[in-house]
Amino acid sequence: MWKRRDREEEQPARSTPEPAKENTPLSNTPAVRSFESDAPRGVATIGKAVYIKGQIIAREDLVVDGSVDGTIEAQEHRVTIGPNGKVAATIKARHIIIQGQITGNVEGAEKVEIRNGAKLLGDVKTVKFVCEEEGTINGSVSSLRPESKSAPAAEPKAASATPPAQQTLTPNDPKK
Repeated sequence: MWKRRDREEEQPARSTPEPAKENTPLSNTPAVRSFESDAPRGVATIGKAVYIKGQIIAREDLVVDGSVDGTIEAQEHRVTIGPNGKVAATIKARHIIIQGQITGNVEGAEKVEIRNGAKLLGDVKTVKFVCEEEGTINGSVSSLRPESKSAPAAEPKAASATPPAQQTLTPNDPKK
């Protein structure tokens, strides 16, 4: 009788195996990462306690909430300068959102936005420019022409236009 109870108590203890600690990975990320991926992976963030001096080339969206001194390039992505961001750099990106402070020239292929409380000391080149009411800019704003997607359609129109030599003057025209 007593042996029977001992056997029942021992069986559950034996049937539950302990997890193998040696084979359990610490994280689910692969050990080797490829930084040459063409697909965007998300957003890279430079925290407010980080200071970078040099050149940043991003192949994904970038949020700068720290300090950067140098250049930032994200030609096909968005660069956001957060409210704590202090940047002394030239920035080239598709879309630039400024919430902090920038000293340097900015070039946005599509759009540049200066939000409330943001400060920009430098020149801007972009297709679309937005400056909110409390945003500050000390520099010039130049408009870039948007890239024409219908360039082949524009050529036949130019070819069918009448050359100036074939135009006739009306009698009321002061030119003779």
